Amino acid sequence: MNIDSILGEKRWEILSIIAREASSPVEIAEKLSTTVSYVSQQLKLFEFAGIIYKTKTGEAKKGKPRNLYHLSKEMVQLNLLSKYISSKKLLYLDWHHRAILSIWAGVDSSFHYPIEKLFWKLDEHLGKIEGVFLEKGSNPRIFILSGSKEVKQKIDSFVKTFDKKIDYSFIMKSNLSKIYSKKIIPLYDPENLLEEL
Repeated sequence: MNIDSILGEKRWEILSIIAREASSPVEIAEKLSTTVSYVSQQLKLFEFAGIIYKTKTGEAKKGKPRNLYHLSKEMVQLNLLSKYISSKKLLYLDWHHRAILSIWAGVDSSFHYPIEKLFWKLDEHLGKIEGVFLEKGSNPRIFILSGSKEVKQKIDSFVKTFDKKIDYSFIMKSNLSKIYSKKIIPLYDPENLLEEL
């Protein structure tokens, strides 16, 4: 099924709600100020396309089990136009896609390259890193969750070679709650630490 044909504005809003949190048709209709009937029709279309799936909860309302809808997979619609390649494609995201797209969407483009360089250098040391988080905004900051002095020394030396200064800090797991805000997004978070905060 062609994803373009089903992703109008209202439908996108429905999927955005489900992406943030599994939701019932009633909850979605309330958030969008529309009818449950309309939402249910759209959910059937998404389910048929394999974009979402539903689960039943034990909570009953008016004698019926409540359905919650979830995204099947995280995805991105990629439209690329350049001299050498034109492509439109739906990609299902894994952690490294999500990290790069979070960098691109979260900060000014002048920071993309240095933050990507730092991220890929950190990738060499993931065995000693519990998480990497990006604080979005005009002055982005990277938080590296690691107590390894060896990793810190290597990263400090590596970042000194950058043309553009980027702000980064090494923090301990116990301090993660102190830096948490809605501007913090995970680039690497295998234990879903942000979800626990």
